[in-house]
Amino acid sequence: MHEGEKFLEALQRKAKLLYSSVRKTVDSFPDDCYWLLDPLARWTKAAFGDEAFELAANGYARYALEVNQLQQGYENSGVFFSGTRDGVVQEVYENPEYMIPYMWAAILIYPYWPSMVRHIAFLRDRFIKALPEGAAILEPACGHGALGLLAIEERNDLRVDGVDLSPAAIDIAERLRAVSGHAANSTLKVMDALDLQQAGEPGRYQGVLAAMLAEHLHEPQRLFRIIAHHLHPEGRCFFSTAIESAQKDHVFEFRTEAQVMTMAADAGLRVVDLISDGPRRPGVKYRPRALAAILEHRN
Repeated sequence: MHEGEKFLEALQRKAKLLYSSVRKTVDSFPDDCYWLLDPLARWTKAAFGDEAFELAANGYARYALEVNQLQQGYENSGVFFSGTRDGVVQEVYENPEYMIPYMWAAILIYPYWPSMVRHIAFLRDRFIKALPEGAAILEPACGHGALGLLAIEERNDLRVDGVDLSPAAIDIAERLRAVSGHAANSTLKVMDALDLQQAGEPGRYQGVLAAMLAEHLHEPQRLFRIIAHHLHPEGRCFFSTAIESAQKDHVFEFRTEAQVMTMAADAGLRVVDLISDGPRRPGVKYRPRALAAILEHRN
């Protein structure tokens, strides 16, 4: 039995209406899904105990319901986001009651959503495995920190430095890191990713892991400049974002994949590989999609 089944068993108990679609996704892509779920389950149990699987199921269920409601509102009104950056920081990132269950959902969407599953293999095969020996990775807005830990789980020669502005997220990441066996290969810090602009020497990192971050920024162009500053001349970046996908803390409305390519080019980067997936829903104006790309310097 896969250790990652603990997440699905909890979902079956706590959110039966969501279980069948998640079960179908995991069963369709077992190698990729359990590559993520099995180590995550080990770390989760060691760090938080068995009750954490119930918390993760509740967090995912709440998140899925909220996403559906916000997407429907976006479809009906055409209004993507009407709040403020300060409001998002206070209501989401600095609010442990919201942030803790949100962090579980943020990692579980990778094996649970068909639009995200391909990101797992893309991250592993096109980014992690392609990095040079002993590579250092910068992970801005690392959240739960699980993606960085998975990189080290796959290759224990890598080092990951993660930052996130949410103390609640960093607390989760620290606890997972402490039991993962990879603490010596990683660091975590409470810090706004946008403050990385001139922090540290340029070109220090052979890899940058910027996953599902740009849509959370009012000016995502700044993120591309940060990536370009910190990425080694021969390095590569795993970049992902949501397109036409309304969520509580999505503040920038990406409408096309071309916007990502243009912003990257404006920062001196180029897209060398890209995937974009989303459900096909006839008759809708906005089709939510999850994009992942590999970026390199444009020499």
